[in-house]
Amino acid sequence: MRILFVHHYFPGQFGRIVRHYLQEGNNDVIAFHRGQNDGKSSQKIDGVRTFIYGSEIVADRPSDHVLFGTDLFVREAASMAIQAQELKDSGWAPDLVYSHTGWGTGAFLQDIFPDARFIKYCEWFYNNTADSTEFLVPDRPFESRIITSLLNIPVLADLARADLLTSPTEWQKAQFPAHIRGSIEVVPDGIDIDLFKPDSAAELALAGGKIVKAGDRVITYVARGADPFRGFEQFMAALEIIQSRDPVVEAIVVGDRNVYYGAGHGTDAHFREVMAQSSIDLSRTHFTGALPYKTYRKVLQVSAVHVYLTVPFVLSWSALEALSTGCGFVGSDTAPVREFVDSGGNGLLANFFDPAAIADNIETVLAGGPIIDELRKNARETIVNRWSAEAAIRTHVALVSKLFASQD
Repeated sequence: MRILFVHHYFPGQFGRIVRHYLQEGNNDVIAFHRGQNDGKSSQKIDGVRTFIYGSEIVADRPSDHVLFGTDLFVREAASMAIQAQELKDSGWAPDLVYSHTGWGTGAFLQDIFPDARFIKYCEWFYNNTADSTEFLVPDRPFESRIITSLLNIPVLADLARADLLTSPTEWQKAQFPAHIRGSIEVVPDGIDIDLFKPDSAAELALAGGKIVKAGDRVITYVARGADPFRGFEQFMAALEIIQSRDPVVEAIVVGDRNVYYGAGHGTDAHFREVMAQSSIDLSRTHFTGALPYKTYRKVLQVSAVHVYLTVPFVLSWSALEALSTGCGFVGSDTAPVREFVDSGGNGLLANFFDPAAIADNIETVLAGGPIIDELRKNARETIVNRWSAEAAIRTHVALVSKLFASQD
């Protein structure tokens, strides 16, 4: 089978299914990506021919123009269509096309490959509600709400013509309008439960030579950057409280200093503002930056308490990887977290805006005991039973088989 993938930052969420198709041994896989380098750069997968779209695009609007994003979407989708036509002219046409709807890049591909089947990945739909984009900043002016709604234009253009719509979680599916939501299948991205598993012998060498081990009093926090969306400010405030109570606890903070979502995007201003007001003990707080995957796994394996905070937005893979590793999990009491964490069952949840409550939960998990041991066990079982990579692939392959069977 000939399979085409389109993703700004390929492979992104498609990595697991791409590798599955390659392992089958009889598939020809091509991928297009944007080729950008902003912390989410594309990764090479052996066996996949990759091409870059959009390199010829020169924006003719300033980046703060209300239509900048819409204009960029149209240009990038057109660029992708032009390259798809060149691919077709060379004699290659796909049987199956995947695209991530977030950028709308696949919007015109049905016009080039009308005989292909199309699977569209539905990651997010923006809603101007207190449970979505107005969680941090309520009652925004109507101009801001309109600008937010414009972000949905690429999404809608791409998913409008699809044979199969997928979303990785119920929460993400629920963001889409009801008439679209009913057509979306929930297909987990999947977690490698054999990679992310507890290791009682795990050790991690920190910068400066200090070694921490599984069983030590270690708090971990993982995010792409120092993001308001991921509760960086609230975590730092909770950490300050814990350090004042506990003279030996160590904290490992994984991620860079930039903002990736919302206001301040692309800058480290939020990090600097939070740190300027913080009184944390820097000798016991270890900012690692981004880490290689194996080192990141060790961070989770030595963690006594993993803290994950998020506004109502896309749930990070790191939260699910922490659960799979059997971490003592402290999270925000927000909808995407509640889909996987039952407070008191497989973790503890607290109000996103309440550092004192977050600190109390951290302290409870640090204290350990049979109840906390049971939380850890249940955390891993949650992912093993619901989100394992193997089960995710089975679900995905079954839907693809059904898709082709129904159109034969």
